[in-house]
Amino acid sequence: MLDRRAGINLLLLSVVCLLGLQVWQIQQADKRTALTQLDPDGIIRIEIDDLSGRQILLEREGSVWRIGDKRADANRIAQLLGLCKTPSLENFDLPADLRPFGLEAPVFELKLNSETLAFGNTDPINGWRYVRFAGQVHLIADGFYHHLSAPPEVWEESR
Repeated sequence: MLDRRAGINLLLLSVVCLLGLQVWQIQQADKRTALTQLDPDGIIRIEIDDLSGRQILLEREGSVWRIGDKRADANRIAQLLGLCKTPSLENFDLPADLRPFGLEAPVFELKLNSETLAFGNTDPINGWRYVRFAGQVHLIADGFYHHLSAPPEVWEESR
């Protein structure tokens, strides 16, 4: 009888330890710094450049976003501006050779007001995207790249 109770207690202790480890990991993830310190509400100009001739310019006039003379899709823009606060999962100073990260000749550049972010390759292990910003290489979740590669008409508000 004593052995059975000891086994149950050991099992319960193991479950409590695993739950504690999960809570600790979540707290550590929350401590990651944001990719930028930019306030999404302070962004009034967005430029997307694929560096091969396709450029998209989005500008805010008051509370209305525009692409050229048309209204832009505010929801899509809000999703893109989530990039400002996305966690930098890892970061390091710019190395001399940016080629392994796809940042010597980035695939896209995104300018938010006057700040430029360059997007390179994905990390082959985690699938995270390399981004050059403010003198560092950052790794972020790759949830924004599809916005950058979208054609201009996708940015127009649909009615």
